[in-house]
Amino acid sequence: MSKLGRIVESIRFFTRLSAFLVFLLLSMATLVSVRIFEFCSRQRIDRAMLVKGYSVVLCRLLGIRIQTHGLAMEGSALRVCNHVSWTDIPILAAGLPLRFLAKREVASWPLIGWIAREVGTIFVQRGAGDSAKVRQALSATLEGGGSVMVFPEGTTTTGESVKRFHPNMLGAAIEAKCPVQAITIAYHRDGQPDWLVPFTGDDDFVAHLCRLLKKPAVRVDVLLHPPLAVSASESPAALAQLLHQQVSEGLVIVREKKGASDCQSSLHGSNESGTELG
Repeated sequence: MSKLGRIVESIRFFTRLSAFLVFLLLSMATLVSVRIFEFCSRQRIDRAMLVKGYSVVLCRLLGIRIQTHGLAMEGSALRVCNHVSWTDIPILAAGLPLRFLAKREVASWPLIGWIAREVGTIFVQRGAGDSAKVRQALSATLEGGGSVMVFPEGTTTTGESVKRFHPNMLGAAIEAKCPVQAITIAYHRDGQPDWLVPFTGDDDFVAHLCRLLKKPAVRVDVLLHPPLAVSASESPAALAQLLHQQVSEGLVIVREKKGASDCQSSLHGSNESGTELG
């Protein structure tokens, strides 16, 4: 990188970092105010709009430009998505009212952990063997009219391909007789698959955040696939395979850099809406 390039990168980093820290402090102050009001009034404030607003601003601060294709179905739904990075959470929370199923470590991450907790994320301890209990919680949420996001790969990936979907949690949709909507997420930088955003292996959250703050904007495509109706006789394994196929095919569509009209036709006629952030 040239000297000028390093200067530009440094300016970008310190500008974004300063904005991020201010945003973090304001977020904490707002949360404290909300908690105090709730304590005094004995009433809980609906955090849905607050979380959505914070997610939108966070995406802007990180330089994430979101392009969505397809429509999110209304009403209760189990949504599944391939998992690339912790940034998937604010991106999806910025556009969809839902709860997440995430690993317990996410709860301790700055701001992201707060967003996850405030949208009612169901945290899972990896290897704890509590899948039956978690599935029951998911079923109860779906039966109660809520929507939940599950990352059935069970881990983050480079985004180059989609790993096998684990069927365990998908049984919650079958038990609740609730439709399932698949989502494909893919990151691009300079017209190529992005290798900076993926949060894999032993990557550290703070170090990863700093790398994102240094670099120019990244584009993320979010493809919302047609929802699938499920029945009590549905096999979780068969459902997992079908959803995996949808998400994988969506990744191919995005990687081939098809236009919006091509994405729309590939999604079987679903409408397309685009929102650019950052």
